[in-house]
Amino acid sequence: MAWYVAAFSQIRLFSGFSVHNALSSQTFTPCVAIACNIQCRYKTSTTVKRRKTYPFHWWAPRRRKVRDQDHILPENYTFLQEVAQKKYLQPGESPLREEPWPAATWTPESRRTGVIGRKIGIYPMWTNTGKRILTTLIQVLDNHVIEYLPPEQYAKTRFGFRAPGLGCLIVGAGSIDPMNFKAPYLKLFEKSGVMPKKKLTRFLITPDAALPPGTPLTAAHFRPGDYVNVYGKTQGHGFQGVMKRWGMKGGPATHGTTKAHRRLGAIGGPRGIIQKGKRMPGHMGQERRLLVGLRIWRINTLHNVLFVHGPAVPGHTLALVNVFDSRHGKKGHSADDPPPFPTYFPDAEHPLPEEMYDRELHPFEAPSVTFEEDEVQVKKKAKVKAKTKARK
Repeated sequence: MAWYVAAFSQIRLFSGFSVHNALSSQTFTPCVAIACNIQCRYKTSTTVKRRKTYPFHWWAPRRRKVRDQDHILPENYTFLQEVAQKKYLQPGESPLREEPWPAATWTPESRRTGVIGRKIGIYPMWTNTGKRILTTLIQVLDNHVIEYLPPEQYAKTRFGFRAPGLGCLIVGAGSIDPMNFKAPYLKLFEKSGVMPKKKLTRFLITPDAALPPGTPLTAAHFRPGDYVNVYGKTQGHGFQGVMKRWGMKGGPATHGTTKAHRRLGAIGGPRGIIQKGKRMPGHMGQERRLLVGLRIWRINTLHNVLFVHGPAVPGHTLALVNVFDSRHGKKGHSADDPPPFPTYFPDAEHPLPEEMYDRELHPFEAPSVTFEEDEVQVKKKAKVKAKTKARK
């Protein structure tokens, strides 16, 4: 009983009553029960939701509930569209309201910004050795820099403590009619002067990779042969069982099995509880996932399309993903061949070709790949042909 007194003597359960006073009465047991219930409720409420379907409370309100063009005459609506075109920049234009910021030199510690792309499909390609590979096409939309937050300013934000010493570059993609948004959301684009964007995201960068607001970002931000990370949301499959969600075997198919063909089986463990993380039926997909170290095989500069290795890029067709430089092991950039820093700026004297291929990829306009057979392969084929003829 002595250690109970030492542990609970300083705990005040409610105003004017403490555990030390309760020890001299018969109300000690109910008080301990109240404390245990409070502790249990606190412990069970620490589970974090894995997905959310509503915007964060600190986001600016976006969509209008009632569209204004439903109550505007066609002549007035056309006039408002002309005013919006004069006020905002067109896709691909740069305002250059300020003088260009001084360009820095790339270092191994530098972190560039990324781009927002749209997954548009899967396409097969062939290497110079004749190997067939699958690539995912990601189209870089009309990306513009919306705002830059230096490290000292970003550190004061909600999540600034997670990246000390790094700044934040806000990038927008997908220009859309400004009449679809509310005034608080439109104010975010006043500094950059670009059309309101459908998608906004942030990239953590070093101060030497900062870009002025309004700078356009294209697919030339990367080069063939670079390795990138792709971040997006996987396809949603709704509520699924364990056989489809986790690939479990299920129960017996015959021999008296009733209504348990696709069940998971035992879920218990020691102490009669279900451990956290137990694989059970539930919502499948719609999770944010990151693919690390995907190679860029081909770039189309005319339509701003990246051909990224593999068919496993998260998301359905036309889904939005974030693409940025990979820093995983040896897949990062080197000082011998630095990337365009802080991004690629068009040069009228030296324009980029429409198609850029990796040195190990076979271009479609090149002649077909041919391989000469050596004497060993010819002898093997002749031997197999002779055996087949002898069997007949």
